[in-house]
Order: sequence, then C-alpha cells, then structure tokens
Amino acid sequence: NSNDMRIPGEDAVGVVTAVDFLGDLERDGDVHVGERVTVIGGGFTAMDACRTAVRKGATEVTCLYRRSRTEMPAHKSEVDEAEEEGVRLELLCAPVRVVTDDANRVTGIEMQRMQLGEPDASGRRRPVAIEGSEFVVECDQVITAIGQYPNLDGTTEEQGIGRTKWRTIKVDDWTYQTANPRVFAGGDAVLGAQTVIQAVAQGKKAAWSMDAFL
Repeated sequence: NSNDMRIPGEDAVGVVTAVDFLGDLERDGDVHVGERVTVIGGGFTAMDACRTAVRKGATEVTCLYRRSRTEMPAHKSEVDEAEEEGVRLELLCAPVRVVTDDANRVTGIEMQRMQLGEPDASGRRRPVAIEGSEFVVECDQVITAIGQYPNLDGTTEEQGIGRTKWRTIKVDDWTYQTANPRVFAGGDAVLGAQTVIQAVAQGKKAAWSMDAFL
C-alpha cells in the first residue's frame, strides 16, 4: 500500500501512486503518462517513476522533494541519471494541495518552501515550513512516491499475527517467529519498504528457524 499525501485534492483525476503507475506498466506493457508530470518523493521508487515518465513521452517531468539533495533516499547515481534524462529537481518543498479544474482534473500542485531544522528519528534534518512561501507547479499528472507499507490483508491479531506501530508484522528479532509459533514473517512485511537483499536474508534466517522449530 502507498502512503497518502493527506492534502486536499488528492482524489483528483490525474493523481496516481507510483506503485500503481509502475505496476500498470509492468502488467500491461504500457501506462498513461501526462504531458507535464510531477513526482512527489525522493526515493528509489520516485526516481523509477520520473525516469519511466520521461521514457514514456512526458514533455516535462519535475521531481518535488521536501528535503535537500543530500537527504534524498535514492542513491546519488540514480538522481544524477534521472537529471541526465531530463528530470528537473525542485527541492525543499512539500505539497499543500492539488489544484484542479471544474471537472476535478489535475491542473497543478501547490507547494510550500521548506528549510531544514534539527535531525529527526531517521537521522535526517527535519523539514520546517516557511510561512507565506507557497507556489504552484503546473502539471496534468501527479505521481506520489512518499513511501509504502505492507498490505497485511488476510492476517489478524486474533490469528496471533501482531502489528507494530509502523503497520508491519511483529516478530521475534532472532527467529522471525510471530506470536503464533507456527507463523514466521520477514522482508517488507516486517521491515517496511526495504531492499530485496534484506528480504532474501530474512527469508533464509526464517527458514533456519522453521527447521529448528520443527
């Protein structure tokens, strides 16, 4: 599941999550791309969405991110390569609302300038809004890439599959066993959106734990 921006206009025609955008391309071999595209976020998924939009024919692609380039979660090389492909970076700004026409179609996104304050729990400096600094980026498609969390449909607390405050499955850090001793979990369902390498590693460790348990 994709995190919401939690701003007015998010339900407008032309607003799509990066997960759905990239998923449609993978499933159907093609995906709708606007003429002027904005991508909200600064991670690997955001870079994938930006570069895909360019390659699918968007005339202008702008990546909007609330911190500076240094704090972007995407690897520096990915950001460099996105710029080389024509992606424009608009940094230190956060979305305020999606601007729409009378038919509820996207015509732009209102942003607010940010400045970096003290580090937050992630170790990155916290973005702080600058009052009166709002501006509008004109576009006909907004792609959101501000993080994901696992879809845990089909598992419940009653089954012994507990949850963390981060909306992931609660497991023993050593065995990857849930409160239900016959159910193990690992990867993004436990870590949140992380790498394939980390998921594979947890899968192998969980397999050893399963073998020992049996």
